Amino acid sequence: MKRTIEIVLGIIGSFFNIIAIALMGLMMVLMNGLQNNKQAQDEMFAEFEKQFSEDPQLQDIDMQSFSDSMITIINGFGPFSWFIVVCFIISLIVGIIAIANVARAKDKRANFAGAMFIVAAVFSGIISITSIIYYIAAIICFVRKPKEEISDISDSTYSEASNL
Repeated sequence: MKRTIEIVLGIIGSFFNIIAIALMGLMMVLMNGLQNNKQAQDEMFAEFEKQFSEDPQLQDIDMQSFSDSMITIINGFGPFSWFIVVCFIISLIVGIIAIANVARAKDKRANFAGAMFIVAAVFSGIISITSIIYYIAAIICFVRKPKEEISDISDSTYSEASNL
């Protein structure tokens, strides 16, 4: 049986993983630039302070605690983003292995490929576009079974009946 649908969904999921890795890498570069540029941080905080002073609902916010929390977020983004990139890379590798198993073995390893698609979906995020595509591919791998030939069944049934 052809497993074209599973292969196409796996390729689309892998493509979305590559896009996610690229976007996260771009965010890491931008946040690293902001982290190392004190002048840009000061300008950003000055703009926030200006916006807070103009908005009557936000005048109660302490600017010092806000700026401290923003610096903490900027500094903590680096390790967290590396963790996300590693998870996306693992998801990409496992997804490619699942695609190879579906394409090479067709029906023999469909359940194994489905399990690999589920692992890839978990590493790409529990609920994201990539994981949903991988989940669909896994479900199709588990549900679709090879068609049995009708002529073999009827021949064996006919021969059993004639023996009686």
